[in-house]
Amino acid sequence: MVLVLFYAEQLKAKVLSLIQGTDSFLARTGRAERVPKGTKNPVGKCLDALEVDGALSADEKTEIRRLIDYRNSVGHDIHELVADITTERTVRRSLAFMPDNFARYDYEAVERLQYFLKLLGERQGTHHYIGTLSFDGLQFHSAEQVFLREIKVLRRKIAKQWKARQQQIHVLNEEMRSVVIENEVTDPRHPANQYDNGRLTTRGQEVCYRLFDQGLSPTAVAHLMGLKLTSACIRQRRWLDIGGKERAAVDFSKLPERNYYRRNDD
Repeated sequence: MVLVLFYAEQLKAKVLSLIQGTDSFLARTGRAERVPKGTKNPVGKCLDALEVDGALSADEKTEIRRLIDYRNSVGHDIHELVADITTERTVRRSLAFMPDNFARYDYEAVERLQYFLKLLGERQGTHHYIGTLSFDGLQFHSAEQVFLREIKVLRRKIAKQWKARQQQIHVLNEEMRSVVIENEVTDPRHPANQYDNGRLTTRGQEVCYRLFDQGLSPTAVAHLMGLKLTSACIRQRRWLDIGGKERAAVDFSKLPERNYYRRNDD
């Protein structure tokens, strides 16, 4: 996001420089400046001028506008950009219902900003624009190289972890597909297995133990029962405490039923 902030500012400065610098120089010949200093929304109007000059296509101009708007999201809506990496279940569930204007992280923004900075540098030569010299890039160069190098390292690490996670998911799916459900009443997601607050009923505990009897891992049991992984691990320890697979047989039909309470409308 630091790279996005820097590159976007560089891109804005480049857009302004090409039009305002060139027009200011040509003003000596009597040519009117299209975007003089003090004009409102100068970047947008300079982008329009670049399109009129043929230096940018309509699609390129639209994408540059989007990238600059994204820079504003980095500056003002950073809490929204990082919401997808939260471990809070409530936040993760709510992401599917967020409005269209909810800021989402753009994983290609850095590469696209680099592309347009290079593109405008090339168009400066082909369209004979006058630019201005800036030392901002030189001052930021060392930090930039560190960030780009770290990103490469992280990409390799993430790719390796992603491959390992995909294998884990495959094993977990195979594990859950192997589950044998005796009947509808012993279904892991049966409503009688949990109270409204998520706590397991006596029947739910027995269903959980029967899944462990089949050799399932706590992760698989957590998925099937709709439990947190920590809860499944605690339940596995209690299953081992009472003997594991060697525990005394339980008559499922004689287990107490869950009590459902009618809510008063008034």
